[in-house]
Amino acid sequence: MKRLAALAALKLSLFLKPRVDDAFFKRYSRFIAPDVTEEELLDCPTTPEELFEDEPALAARFARLCAICDGDAAARTAIELYLLAQMDGRVVDLLREAGFNGLTVETAGRITWRGEETVEMAARLRSAFEKISVLLRADPMAEPLCAPFQLDGRLAAWLMGDDLPDERLCAEVDDGTGELPAAVLTGESIERAAAVLRAKDGFSIVHISGEDGSGRRHMARHLARRLGRELLLVPFDAVGADGALDDAAWRRVLRELLLSDRLLCLYGLRCAPEKRTERLPALLHRLERDLAPFGRAVLLTTQEGVKVTPFVRADAFAVSIPRPTILQSARLWRSFAEQMLGSGAASFPAESLASKMTLTAGQMERIVRLLRFQNPRGQWSERDIFKLCYQVLDDGRYENIRFVDTTYTWDDLLLADSLKAALRDICAQVEHQGLVLDEWGLRRRYPYGRCVSVLMSGPPGTGKTMTAQVLASKLGLELYKVDLSQIVDKYIGETEKRLGQVFDQAEKSNLVLFFDEADALLGKRSEVKDAKDKYANTEVAYLLQRMEEYRGIVLMATNQAGSMDSAFLRRFRYHLTFTLPDEAMRRKLWEAALDGIPSDGVQMEYLARQFDLSGAQIKNIALNAAYRAASDGGVLHMAHLVRAVFQEFHKEGKVMLSSEFGEYGVMLSDYLSGGGS
Repeated sequence: MKRLAALAALKLSLFLKPRVDDAFFKRYSRFIAPDVTEEELLDCPTTPEELFEDEPALAARFARLCAICDGDAAARTAIELYLLAQMDGRVVDLLREAGFNGLTVETAGRITWRGEETVEMAARLRSAFEKISVLLRADPMAEPLCAPFQLDGRLAAWLMGDDLPDERLCAEVDDGTGELPAAVLTGESIERAAAVLRAKDGFSIVHISGEDGSGRRHMARHLARRLGRELLLVPFDAVGADGALDDAAWRRVLRELLLSDRLLCLYGLRCAPEKRTERLPALLHRLERDLAPFGRAVLLTTQEGVKVTPFVRADAFAVSIPRPTILQSARLWRSFAEQMLGSGAASFPAESLASKMTLTAGQMERIVRLLRFQNPRGQWSERDIFKLCYQVLDDGRYENIRFVDTTYTWDDLLLADSLKAALRDICAQVEHQGLVLDEWGLRRRYPYGRCVSVLMSGPPGTGKTMTAQVLASKLGLELYKVDLSQIVDKYIGETEKRLGQVFDQAEKSNLVLFFDEADALLGKRSEVKDAKDKYANTEVAYLLQRMEEYRGIVLMATNQAGSMDSAFLRRFRYHLTFTLPDEAMRRKLWEAALDGIPSDGVQMEYLARQFDLSGAQIKNIALNAAYRAASDGGVLHMAHLVRAVFQEFHKEGKVMLSSEFGEYGVMLSDYLSGGGS
């Protein structure tokens, strides 16, 4: 670099020699000398090979700069002056004191073509400016002859062998050496795109779209490696915002492309939906205009729904990355586990995770990395992995749904054998989706209606909510209860909008959705007599549609199945009917409710035979009686239970006589007369 700066100093000295006095030369003696001759300049080596005969790598880099100048003497002088000023910023002061406008292409031209007036060389200066403005980061919107070059050190660093991109771009380089996850979702698209790009020289665009974390950058890396090219990955956030480019940052990107043969991947190109019509076409036109001269493919990654092909004239190859199927998810989980978990990958529950969690490739990769970080010893339970999945998924923006802690287990669920068998079938549907839909090929025949939907109907207190918790716990998924008070709205369209948000949240986060008291939404559609009937029917139809499209688990509970629209019943995969327990089941419920409480003389047979209670009522009675016993000696007696039974019935508005308590009626009489404490 010093040799190029010395050349610039010679040219500058020859130009200044007849124009400044000795005092000027003395002030800037570090850069210029009054005794330089024309012959001395002519004797200097000028080709890259001559200048850097002893440094082949530096010669190759300078040859690249000369190729950019394309034989333009003023352009080359501008680069040499730039490097001289880079060594010491006082050169800019020297130029200004000598009557120049600073470090500009006009300065370089006047030094190169000594004796000519600026107006005579204007056309040549404009041509030189076009060649080097990106390289020296002059503002293309300014007047070319006086646009100052920006000194930032990147060109000098590159010339000395630094291939790391400008740190202000937050960019990274894929040089083809690191290990990449398998291209499970995009392998075929990568091969097709690579074949197209090999067959076509020049500028083209590969547009990769998909949801965040779907593997768009991984696909770009795979594609660059298929083509045998390094890839410069630049986040759009570093060069623009909301569909508009920052000129200074964008020129840094263009400079990096000039200095290397890398392919550009501009990733995360975002534009708000309401601004796409206005800003996106202009942005894409600018990208095409600025990148086409490089004559190489450019990769753009965007969010779903962004269109590129209609707004560019260049050849474009569009790829939309789909959500992985269950089999593809299992392959991705295994790939990440083998890559990061070593021997622990053998016991990693890839198939179970794939059947229950609909995640993007990026989310899977992050979860496995966190798993290795948090527990490097490799002892991972499936439940711990599911918890980690939800930590990654929960962005804190859930609205109109509330988390329900699933504390109950399968053993806590006391139901008829037929209901338990149906619940096992539901779990099997979730756990074996990969086998049935993908390996057996049924996914093609059932593009809709794959939602595992369960309607639970029956009297209050018969175990519907508890069943929802047990199902979610059994599957290892989180349960969220839909807040219908926040969903149902009197304003037209608001209910559907909020329902849509709920289903979108649940689908992205793999939640089990639980609608309690669902008859508020599932009422029968009525004959349209006025506008209210019309829009009420629209809400029902919308919910039917979303259930058809939903790819997760929906549980709905109602006490009034008879008031539901028949179309809903047909669309549920399962309809579980809960009834009040018989005497034998009540005996089991009483035993479970009173288990662990110190007691004396409690008659389970009597309680089960005498009172026709639901499971929830039995739990309430047991709890109230336990507190009474705790304050009355610490041992549970029948008197405590009798009083709690009476209070439970009284709470619900039912008056009971002592005679209805049989042989224990006297205990109730004592309590009512104030004889009991």
